[in-house]
This record gives sequence, C-alpha cells and structure tokens, in this order.
Amino acid sequence: GLHRSRNENFFIGEKIVALRKCPGSPLFSYSDFDCYVSAAFYVIKSDRWDMKFLTGILCSNVVKFWLKNKGKMQGANYQLDKEPLSMIPLPDPSVNQGSISSLVQNIIEGKRENPNFDSSELEKKINAEVYAIYGLDTTDISIIEEV
Repeated sequence: GLHRSRNENFFIGEKIVALRKCPGSPLFSYSDFDCYVSAAFYVIKSDRWDMKFLTGILCSNVVKFWLKNKGKMQGANYQLDKEPLSMIPLPDPSVNQGSISSLVQNIIEGKRENPNFDSSELEKKINAEVYAIYGLDTTDISIIEEV
C-alpha cells in the first residue's frame, strides 16, 4: 500500500492514525512519533485542534454514534473513508481543549507504563466532557450509550 508517492509530513510528528475498516468500534490512535503506515490507515493532522483533544473527540461515544448512523458501514464494520471522516461535526476549535487533552494524556501515560492499564474511568470522563461540549441532555446521552 505504500507504492504511491506520499507527502512525508503526514508521517512525521503528532498525528492520529485511523484504521479504515473497524469491526465493532471505530479506532483512532494518537501518535507523537514518526511512523509510516499503509493505505489500510488514514493519517489525520490538524493545526486547528490539539491532537490529543481531537483524539478524545474521535474516540468518544458521540462520534461512534454519528459514524454508525451517518457514516459508512460495511455490515457491522465501520468504514472510515475520507468523506465520512471529513463530515464528522467537530466542535468549534475555540472550545476549551485542555481537559480532554489532559485525560487523553493520562491514558497514554497509563498505557505506556502498563499496556493492560484500565482506562475505562478516564474514557467515561472524556465522554462526559464531550456530551457537555455538544450540549447533550440525559435523553440524548441514553440513546447514544445504547449503541
């Protein structure tokens, strides 16, 4: 998949790597090291958002729900192509990104120390922050969490 010429900047520095076909749940991973990936992955880079913040948003229940209902599915697999990814309704870049960014950093540190680190409580906090950013009420949240 690397036979086509690509801009090296996509693979250098901070980025989010997304698996294009994901069984069960969409997969987005933060990377702060240089890595080259095949066409089975998308590389997401942005100057508008803190990349850890964006990772938290993309890994949230809100985006999972949106992708399942408005994105592209291949049976039970999420198909993360350019169009559905570019259509995700992301929050305004002026929103306070620090709290989610910090929670994502805590997950990264926990997983670096122990690959079996249980990040579920931190993930719940991220989801709560994302629900607040999008202004969701308890009814909306219960619908999203059923998926």
